[in-house]
Amino acid sequence: MKTLGSGKIIYYAPDGTSLQLSGEIDVRGDRVSVTEIIYFNGQPNGARETNLPLAGSVIYWEPEVYEQIGFE
Repeated sequence: MKTLGSGKIIYYAPDGTSLQLSGEIDVRGDRVSVTEIIYFNGQPNGARETNLPLAGSVIYWEPEVYEQIGFE
């Protein structure tokens, strides 16, 4: 299973709400870490990291360059 890369994650909370984040995703054990780049005036200015439980998360991976050309 892929554990590191870019993509989008949708987390479904126990209270029925959902949270959608995109950025660099890192899966470690039963947790998912999403790092989002914060832009200010068009320039990267910082990053925000969010940790979520893997159990309520759906991950949509963006294909990497080597996967697009057929090398895995």
